[in-house]
Amino acid sequence: MKYLLDSHVILWLAYEDDKLSKAAKEILLDPKNEIFLSAVSFWEIGLKFQSGKLDLKGHNPEILKAGFDQYFDFRQLNLDLADATTIFKLDASIHKDPFDRMLIWQALSHGLTLITADENIQRYRGVGLKVVW
Repeated sequence: MKYLLDSHVILWLAYEDDKLSKAAKEILLDPKNEIFLSAVSFWEIGLKFQSGKLDLKGHNPEILKAGFDQYFDFRQLNLDLADATTIFKLDASIHKDPFDRMLIWQALSHGLTLITADENIQRYRGVGLKVVW
């Protein structure tokens, strides 16, 4: 199966893996699964790091990404023009966070199951979003 990691899941995997659910850990450990990291998550992480709202334990977002490249065989999901020009189709009244909405839209558009603990994101199941936690 194909999965997309929410931004907080990326951070928990890197720094607080005890916060990951059992289901998330099983998915991440199964070599048959394809795991995707979105450029949107690293954009969000970079902005929060830059503003001082996110502590990366002495690292910066480039080091975080390099660590993922070194230790995991995750695929990269870029933010493309098709995603950017069609996101208007996603109901924005359910959740206001623009980063989360783009991750939701990417998961829907690319046939990915989103791994997230975020209850606001899970409310999009009603429009076909597949979520695991």
